[in-house]
Amino acid sequence: MSDDAKLVEQTLVPGGHARAFTVKQGQRLQILDVAGEQVADFFAFNALNHAESTSPSHTLISLRSLVLRVGDEIRSNLRYPMFKIVHDTSPSHDLLIPACDEQRYLLDYGVSDHRSCVANIEEVLRPFGIGRALFPAPVDFFQKTRIKPDGRIEQLPCATKPGDYIVLETLKDAIVAVSACPMDLNPIGGSKITDIQVSIYEPA
Repeated sequence: MSDDAKLVEQTLVPGGHARAFTVKQGQRLQILDVAGEQVADFFAFNALNHAESTSPSHTLISLRSLVLRVGDEIRSNLRYPMFKIVHDTSPSHDLLIPACDEQRYLLDYGVSDHRSCVANIEEVLRPFGIGRALFPAPVDFFQKTRIKPDGRIEQLPCATKPGDYIVLETLKDAIVAVSACPMDLNPIGGSKITDIQVSIYEPA
């Protein structure tokens, strides 16, 4: 972020939990991996129409790519651009994997009462009147996913280092929620669940 950008708000998302906030068109949103190797599940909704939200599937078909790059736009389920990537130090992001939920832990791992990204997001979006029925699939910032030659999906530990980040330009007023993914039963989050820092800047 440039030295002359004005910091509007900064939020620490504790490992395994989520936070929500509003961003205005033109503001820059920085999502930073504090300790490294931590997935940040990202959800965003049009502030004036909650039925419109970020959509990984519409984004990847627009980009014709599974890889996000600087200059790419994150599209909505109505196919409109919602964010533009303006800077990125992370080696990978994911557009395929759905957010973990209670059923993921119970059916795939036999574990109940585990925190999940869906429950986290539900908790922080309740004050905005946004419930599960409107939740999109997340953009999984910092997550590393590999498609094997035989077509199988392999989830790997994040390759981010402490302080790696991505910066998004907000293209329309939005309500954003970020979960520092609590998944600790497969390799994606490395050896422990850690914090994500979210900063909102007003560019000079």
